[in-house]
Amino acid sequence: MSTNYDRGDVVIVPFPFVTSEGAAQKARPTLIISDNSIDRRFEDLIKVGISSRIVEDLKETEYKIVEGTEAFKSSGLAKTSVVRCEYLMTVPRRLVARRLGQLHDATMKEIDKRLKLSLGID
Repeated sequence: MSTNYDRGDVVIVPFPFVTSEGAAQKARPTLIISDNSIDRRFEDLIKVGISSRIVEDLKETEYKIVEGTEAFKSSGLAKTSVVRCEYLMTVPRRLVARRLGQLHDATMKEIDKRLKLSLGID
C-alpha cells in the first residue's frame, strides 16, 4: 500500500542530473499540487520544484517562502526557498522519499495564482 500525499505537501524526491562524470541523483524538495481525491489512472503526483537558490528579481510565477514565517514553519524546509511554478513535473508516488511538511490553504491560494499565470489559465 502506498502512502497518501496531499495537495500542499512538501516532499523530497530524487532528481536526476548529468555532470561531466556521468548521471547522478540528488534529493530535492517539491510541492505537490495535484489533488489526491481525484481517481487517477496511475499512481503519479503532479509537483512543482522548490529551490533554495534565491534571486533578487522574483518572477510572477515564483513564490518565496521566507524563514520565520508561518508558511516556512509548516513547510519543513531548511532555509528560505522559492516555489517555482513554471517547473512542473509528474512523478510516480513511489519515488517520494519523505514528507517534510505542508503549506496552509492561504499559501496554496497564492501559489495557485502563480500556477495559473504559468499555465495561461484565467
